[in-house]
Amino acid sequence: MSESSRAAGRPDIWPQARPLRLGTGKVGIVVSHGFTGSVQSIRPWAEALAAPGDGYAGARVLAPRLPGHGTSWQDLARTRWWDWYGAVEDAYLQLSQECARVFVAGLSMGGALALLLAQRHTPAGVLLVNPAIATTDRRIPVASLLHKVLPPQAGIASDIAKEGVEELGYPRFSVTSLATMTDLWKVTRRGLGDVHAPVLLLRSTQDHVVDGATAKVLTKRIRGLEQVPLTRSFHVATLDHDADLIAETSRRFVTRHA
Repeated sequence: MSESSRAAGRPDIWPQARPLRLGTGKVGIVVSHGFTGSVQSIRPWAEALAAPGDGYAGARVLAPRLPGHGTSWQDLARTRWWDWYGAVEDAYLQLSQECARVFVAGLSMGGALALLLAQRHTPAGVLLVNPAIATTDRRIPVASLLHKVLPPQAGIASDIAKEGVEELGYPRFSVTSLATMTDLWKVTRRGLGDVHAPVLLLRSTQDHVVDGATAKVLTKRIRGLEQVPLTRSFHVATLDHDADLIAETSRRFVTRHA
């Protein structure tokens, strides 16, 4: 830990977790990472969205570090879902001052934050990779109710099919953090009828973190939902075999709706 961090009582931020600002395009895109992860997990996606080429104009991209992430799981336990949402909303408002059209994108829990933002603002479109706003796992609601007495749980990072690739994430997390995330899910589900922007859903056919409940909810509640299967990747598909497919499909979606 650095001397300045010690003096302030704050943990160091991982270098790979620091916020990204990329590109100089006329279109803006906010890209959010997921629960217990960091900006490292969505960096290739953000870079692809920022880079022009092959008929794509390129975009101005902001990828914020969600509070409590990229430091320690204890730090995460001190934050709540509205802290995470605030970071995404701040990035969106910043880009809105610079760009006429702004999209919002998210991986996993970042997808929930993107959908919530689309309920409260008017993005040009929403891009989702393996988003999470629901589950069929009956243990999660029970754990959320008992979060004050349950011990930390094993981490969920690096669900990746591609050999030799690792997602930086916490080895464990407080159940209090899980509880506030499920509160985010509830808030996001309630307002899905207020999402009027076009939505792209890129979903792994084999995902060991997020089950099929979210896709069923979105298919039922979001009109004109565009779905693309990711057949070669697990949950962190932005670092997996389908990273190029995600980039290509996302660039086409942005071009079409910008």
